[in-house]
Amino acid sequence: MKIGDKLQNDFVRQTDPHTGITMTRLTSPDVTSHHMYFYNRMTSTDGKKLLMCQERDEKRQLYLLDLENGEMEQLTEGDGIADYDGYLSPNNKELIYSQNGNYYRMNLETKEKTMIYQSPEGWKVGAAGMSDDFRYMAVIATKIDTLTHTDERTGWNSFAATCLAKPLCRMVYIDVEQRTSHVVLETNCWLGHPQIRPGDPDTIMFCHEGPYDLIDARLWLVQKDGSNLRCCREQPNDLILTHEFWLPSGEKLAFVYRETTGDLIENIRMIDPVTLEEEIFMECSPYAHFICDKKYKYMVGDSQGSDLPIHLLTEEDRRKLKENVLNDFLYLVDVEKRKEYKLCYHGTSWSPEYGNSQDTHPHPCFTEDNQKIIFTSDKDGRPCIYMIDLKDVPFAE
Repeated sequence: MKIGDKLQNDFVRQTDPHTGITMTRLTSPDVTSHHMYFYNRMTSTDGKKLLMCQERDEKRQLYLLDLENGEMEQLTEGDGIADYDGYLSPNNKELIYSQNGNYYRMNLETKEKTMIYQSPEGWKVGAAGMSDDFRYMAVIATKIDTLTHTDERTGWNSFAATCLAKPLCRMVYIDVEQRTSHVVLETNCWLGHPQIRPGDPDTIMFCHEGPYDLIDARLWLVQKDGSNLRCCREQPNDLILTHEFWLPSGEKLAFVYRETTGDLIENIRMIDPVTLEEEIFMECSPYAHFICDKKYKYMVGDSQGSDLPIHLLTEEDRRKLKENVLNDFLYLVDVEKRKEYKLCYHGTSWSPEYGNSQDTHPHPCFTEDNQKIIFTSDKDGRPCIYMIDLKDVPFAE
């Protein structure tokens, strides 16, 4: 198959047996599908198109799915597509994606593409974040010969090993319009998840990646010129902090605070990026990932039924998760009421067996029009994409 080819997906309506809420399965359980990383801009402004990935003929490509009629158009071809790393522009006319270590900007109508960043030889690009005006990118690159040589398809085996190897990583800041770039910082530490502050393209949040008990601290901030590098908070080795994101206003960054010893407290917290003052927002279920909509009216989180962090789950643990209904639910948080509601059973296995350890993570997120929730699960077979329309949720106004 090639760029421009179109395929049809048959949508399947389902009613969650635990909450009675209706959802739609958008893709077939016979093929592996997932949406982009959950803080990427992946839907059109009107919420009618979704940027997604599907694996066909043992290759993963990006597609644009029509959420009304099920038709999807192939946007990429060839090897080396970064299957979680695509972004739709705010004007809905462009795609930014990564292939073989390079970043491209594509006109969605003509399919013409321009390279905006070429990775230097010997470096591997990974996570990226876009500014809200689509002008700038922050990208993490790792020097290949400082990485551990474990096979990605073995799942979580390389997670701790990569952290302990302290690979040489750099954060690169890219001007998408000018196609220029500079290195913000470079360090022997595994870096991840760069996110440019909304309304303030000079400020970048990022993380020290790895198991919670091996890293020094997860949450960090830096200016685009490399100045004012600061740790957001201390992190004892029995504390999990995840999965940070900026509020739409950029006023604060939010994250889940999870104790693994003592009182086992789990709550949502926020930090002011200027003063680093921390606020406890509310108690919550054990979310692996969570994010808010563009109006900051709701949050959605994917709860984890196992007490073990995802990277420590064995095949036996995952088998039990599939056989038993634990707290593997999506929760909708009413921001004003500071209250969570059980949305549906995502029922995913959290398994890396399909080729990427991220494939079965629900990664719930909202469409750009704030009307729908998108998530991934392998509860029906191979990983599929699901959609919940908030008008079908009785406790959503």
